[in-house]
Amino acid sequence: MANLGKCMLFYLKYAAEMERLYNVEDPKDPKLEGLPNPERILENVKLVRDTANREVAEFLKTCEPGIDKHFRAISNPLRMRNNLNTWELKFKVGPKNATDRRFEIGVSILENPAALIPWVWCPGGRRAEDGVLRILGVGHRSDTLPGWASGSVGLAKIKILIPDRLEDPVECDSLVDQVQQAFASFTTQDVEEIDRIASNRGEA
Repeated sequence: MANLGKCMLFYLKYAAEMERLYNVEDPKDPKLEGLPNPERILENVKLVRDTANREVAEFLKTCEPGIDKHFRAISNPLRMRNNLNTWELKFKVGPKNATDRRFEIGVSILENPAALIPWVWCPGGRRAEDGVLRILGVGHRSDTLPGWASGSVGLAKIKILIPDRLEDPVECDSLVDQVQQAFASFTTQDVEEIDRIASNRGEA
């Protein structure tokens, strides 16, 4: 995938309005009041979102090999499956030779502002976040990421620059490289220490 998909970019550019209308089923819904041809608008919103879902899945698939390769060298990762409506790539992770995978890593796409968030999630709430931040030395707490579950640590906020003209290409390679760089400092020891926090529900 050389460039981000146009429907993905369109959805991100107009995220608030697209989210407002995506789940509307009735053309007579008040949310459509004053808009011309509401039936056509609803059809187009759903078409754009469905296409954007596929384009997002294709982009995240390009992020997967680098993350998988790095974590297979230092841990025992398992790629988790999710539906197309969930704009994220997710792995369960445990130490090498471990049978249990107690914490998760992944990449999610924020819609407003448009950004990629590489992240770690560990059970144990705020104390787990403190432990992960101490181990890795970088990151953002879950309360800086609206709507995110307690125990989440964002490793970076990678902006997706939306061009004024959606016909202008937005290359994927630099975004994929930044995602991989966010995980590159993870070591075998980091995995083992975070696993201990996960097994103790926040206690290092």
